[in-house]
Amino acid sequence: MFIKKLLKNTIKETLGFFYYNLYRKFTQTPGNRALIYHAFGSKYKHDTYGFSIDVAQFKEHIKFYTDNYNIININEYKNYDKDTLSITIDDGYKDNLDAIEILNKYNIPFTLYVTISTLDTQGYLSTEDIKSLSCLDNCEIGSHSYNHVRLNTISNEKIFFELSESKKIIENMIGNKISGISYPHGSYNQYVLDILKTVGYDYAASSIKGKNTTKTNKYLLKRSEIIKSDSLSTIIKKINGYYDYYSV
Repeated sequence: MFIKKLLKNTIKETLGFFYYNLYRKFTQTPGNRALIYHAFGSKYKHDTYGFSIDVAQFKEHIKFYTDNYNIININEYKNYDKDTLSITIDDGYKDNLDAIEILNKYNIPFTLYVTISTLDTQGYLSTEDIKSLSCLDNCEIGSHSYNHVRLNTISNEKIFFELSESKKIIENMIGNKISGISYPHGSYNQYVLDILKTVGYDYAASSIKGKNTTKTNKYLLKRSEIIKSDSLSTIIKKINGYYDYYSV
């Protein structure tokens, strides 16, 4: 198992090296890099790869970002012609409050995408949490669907429900319209793309790696996930597009 993992990482780094140094470095254009976070400090049985990072680790990340990048909300498309960074958090775990405390301390804009079916359940944010967070100047609330299902595996009727009902519930909850959704599991299909605008969404955040520019489809905004095993040097590589070949 160890040898297999070592070999996999070696191949990944080698491909990244050649992709970045022979192609990406010479084709870079200004744009936005959006990062995905999930959970902070808590342990979850379904966390098989380390999506939950330590709070101290997150604080180190944020300090690094504030020192080196211009951080904007992911919905600020007009600034996609400049090099910027965006922080997004998926799922709505209760421990997100610890991370948000750090984001507030540094006055960093961020987007929190919440799943309706898990609200007010153990380990997840409550309705009152969402109401309070929506009042923060630096926080955007978005949908992460109703049931966190893979949208490309269900019927069109169920897709419509997942997109429209989650939006309606959040808007009634916070008393304001929401503009964005994050695809659960990064999953979508053509029907999803076709109806997002009809349902009332202005943009959708995907799990496709890459940089967002003024030419990027607003319903396929790109993001890179940050996990527990990522060192700062790995995060820098992700921001610089070292691993974008995964999405080529």
